[in-house]
Amino acid sequence: MSIVITTPTGHIGSELTRRLLDAGEKPTLLVRHPEKVAAAKARGAKVVQGSLEDEAFVLEATNGATALFWLTPPRFDAPVFRQYQRRLGAIAAKAVASNKIPRVVNLSSIGAQLPSGVGPVSGLHEVEEAINGVADNVTHLRAGDFMENMLSFVGSIKSAGAFFLPVPAGVKLPMVATHDIAEVAARVLLDGSWSGRRAVTVYGPELLSHAEVAAILGEVLGRPVGFTQVTPDQAREAMLGMGFTADLVAEFLEMYDAFSTGRIVQGLPAKPDFRGTTTFREFAATVIKPGF
Repeated sequence: MSIVITTPTGHIGSELTRRLLDAGEKPTLLVRHPEKVAAAKARGAKVVQGSLEDEAFVLEATNGATALFWLTPPRFDAPVFRQYQRRLGAIAAKAVASNKIPRVVNLSSIGAQLPSGVGPVSGLHEVEEAINGVADNVTHLRAGDFMENMLSFVGSIKSAGAFFLPVPAGVKLPMVATHDIAEVAARVLLDGSWSGRRAVTVYGPELLSHAEVAAILGEVLGRPVGFTQVTPDQAREAMLGMGFTADLVAEFLEMYDAFSTGRIVQGLPAKPDFRGTTTFREFAATVIKPGF
């Protein structure tokens, strides 16, 4: 097989690369900074330097691929976030169509089953549609909320003993470790038996509310950890203070509202197609706790 991997330096891409190398594959890695994948190159991976925003680069780098793992990386400084996502989706679709790539695995998200109303996830719906328009065989991995997203709250937990979001404390959502997402992606890429266009859900072993997440963190860290629901205006002020564009803030607030109302999982099956094994307690102990 000739498997091309985008974003091989991220949480998912790096783990996916490792798993494919362990399986005897020699994937092609599209990366801006080749030095970050030196270890994978030493194991036999092919490294091609360039940006996913460069259409000509992506078309050339994916020529001859028998499978493509596509992840639309966030670019928080994009003037209009949705336009950026749409552009990346169009580049992916053109590469698949021009190079007649037989199989695609696309990282998506819960909420991408909806065409609007879920903030930046709506952009992933558009990416799915763009790829569906040209790919004969594509699997969209609609993953739950990344456990790694909790790493962005380490600072506030250290300084204030709590983390803050405009979401009710008791709303339960599927969470999943990116390690487990990579395992599913590798399994699908290496499996030649599936065909057609499909979307599959990838969750962790449990649904958790932010109140439950806070309680688990407190037990693992050995210190009180709280969760506070803030208002959308408070969240907006905080995100603008962090340097987010007004466009991106509006996108995130729409997504948080979709979390709050349960709209993010509207229309999804009660049981996921794939369920990871990493619990949040395990994740907190092995990934978050070392930061303290």
